[in-house]
Amino acid sequence: MFTNLLSTIRSWFDPGTEISYSRITAYKTCPCKYKLIYLEGRHLPPNPFISLGLSIHRTLEDFHSRKGNSFDALIESYDKSWVNEGFLSPQQTQDFFEKGQRMLENYWESNRDSRSEILYIEKEFSCRLTRNRLRGIIDRVDRTVDGIYEVIDYKTHAELWNQSKVDSDLQLSLYAIACKKVFGFTPGKLSYYFLAHNKKVSTTRSKEQLDNAAKTAEEVALNIQNKNFTPNLNHCPKCDFRRICTYSPRSPKKSLQS
Repeated sequence: MFTNLLSTIRSWFDPGTEISYSRITAYKTCPCKYKLIYLEGRHLPPNPFISLGLSIHRTLEDFHSRKGNSFDALIESYDKSWVNEGFLSPQQTQDFFEKGQRMLENYWESNRDSRSEILYIEKEFSCRLTRNRLRGIIDRVDRTVDGIYEVIDYKTHAELWNQSKVDSDLQLSLYAIACKKVFGFTPGKLSYYFLAHNKKVSTTRSKEQLDNAAKTAEEVALNIQNKNFTPNLNHCPKCDFRRICTYSPRSPKKSLQS
């Protein structure tokens, strides 16, 4: 009891570090990448894959917020939500637009008769862990006809994750923690909806998994507080920031010119 009271009092005076799944992922990939993005404000220019993902997320948010009930309404949401940035040519724009349209067509056919109640769409959350604050946005929370709370996160990338990867994924664990702390329920189902495949892969979480996820978040926050930004040089060859990062090894050609 005294420990809990002490923790509460400490939280009044020490807001801790704000952490999120994206921040944790960036830091665990490479601490220097975290520093570039979240401390120095470096951002990559838009690209077709990011723009398609944003377009689909905004489309589904708009459609379900308006309680759309037809495919025409879904496509209307898509037209006005389209993010036309980062494309190299009109043909590439058209190709990606049609790719997104096919995703939505399949989504509509599979979900048009769904009886689940949508409780939250693009719902922001902020909650205290032990010493730090977890923030994020959940794409969607449903209550199924069986009364089960289901967290749904949309994925637009081409890769279809297997069950094992979904079962151990950190993002869904953090969302489950947030649901319990912020909304007062424990989700009985955590799902990734892979729109490129029109397939939903669902899982659950044990208390041990949730405890481990919270521990991971706290450990990353502590490293950030301690300004531990030692670069992970193994990630350099595939890092999007390799051209601007001072730690990225120079190419042989560049070394000869220097």
